[in-house]
Amino acid sequence: MGPGTMSCAEFNGGLSQHPKDESLFFSWALGFMSGLNTELLQHGETNLNSLSLDTQKQFIRSYCKDRARAPYFEAVFKLFDRMRHDQGLPSYIQTWHEPQSR
Repeated sequence: MGPGTMSCAEFNGGLSQHPKDESLFFSWALGFMSGLNTELLQHGETNLNSLSLDTQKQFIRSYCKDRARAPYFEAVFKLFDRMRHDQGLPSYIQTWHEPQSR
């Protein structure tokens, strides 16, 4: 539910008609990334302030501009992984979906 389930095309269209709506989408993005980050904080990983908020918004806008068919949440997830990468951490998927040793 919410803005994250909309396509990048819908985000792009909404942004061109109502630029202030970006705040709604970005609030969702921050909540989504905070949720992903909760578990990682226990291990001292991922600083969501590693990029300025303006840079984060620009990343999402650029991602959606280039990939109109993608869901908005994908742009946010890619941003989250970029911040992990910038901090020398593996992607979120590698961290949480590696086979467990037995």
